[in-house]
Amino acid sequence: MCVMNKDSSTPLYQQIVDDIKQQITDGTLKEGDKLMTEQNLGEVYQVSRITVRKAIEYLVDEGYVMKRQGIGTFVAKKKLNRKFSNKIMSFTETCQAEGKIPTSELISLEWTQANPKVAMYLQIEEGARVLKIVRVRKSDGDPVMLEETYFPSKYSYLSGENLTGSIYEALRKHGTVMAHAVKTIGICYATNAEAEYLHVSSGQALLFHKEQVFDPEGEPIHYSQIIVDPERYKLTLFV
Repeated sequence: MCVMNKDSSTPLYQQIVDDIKQQITDGTLKEGDKLMTEQNLGEVYQVSRITVRKAIEYLVDEGYVMKRQGIGTFVAKKKLNRKFSNKIMSFTETCQAEGKIPTSELISLEWTQANPKVAMYLQIEEGARVLKIVRVRKSDGDPVMLEETYFPSKYSYLSGENLTGSIYEALRKHGTVMAHAVKTIGICYATNAEAEYLHVSSGQALLFHKEQVFDPEGEPIHYSQIIVDPERYKLTLFV
C-alpha cells in the first residue's frame, strides 16, 4: 500500500482509490479477496474512516469491489462491459472489443411452435414454426449469460451453421442486416437450472433482457430472452 501524500492536489480518497485499483490490476488483490475493514484501512492509510468510506463507495460505483451486507467488502469479478448505442453489437463483438475470448455452449436447437408472446414479438401467427436456440455465452471461459432466441422460419439456414460461434456473423453472411433493436431490462431470480448453467446460487438476483432485433424494413429478425449474471456484466447506455 502506498503512503498518502497529504500535500498532493489529488484528494486523499482518490489516492486510496488509485492504490486499491492498482493492487487489483497487478494481482496483489485478486477476484473474491476480502478488503480490510474501514477502520483497518484508515489506520494503514492514516486517514479518517470518512475518507476510506468515500473511497470504497467510489470503488463500488465503478464495479471494482462489492459489499456484502454483514460480511465485508470484496474484490468484484471483472465485468464484461456492453455499450448500448445506435450500433448493434453482438456478444462476440462486445467480447472482442474488450480483449476477451467469446465462446458459446449450445444447449439446445429445435423447431417449435410460437407461443402467444413469441408470436407477438416476431409479428407472426401464433403456432407458427420457429427455430429456438438456447446457448450459454461465455467470456474467457466464464459463463456470462443464458440466451434463449427465437427466429422465424425464413432463417431456417441457421440450423446448419456453427452455433458455438457468432449467429450475427452467420446472418450477415446470408445478407441479413441488423438495423435496430428494442431492449427491455429487468430483474429475475435464478432457477436451479439457470444457476447451474451460470455457476451462481439458486435464487440469486440476475438481470433479465428481452430483445427484439429488426432488419432495415422493420421486420423482426429474432426475439431473445436473456438471463445475465450482473457480477460479470455491466451495461453502458449512450443517450
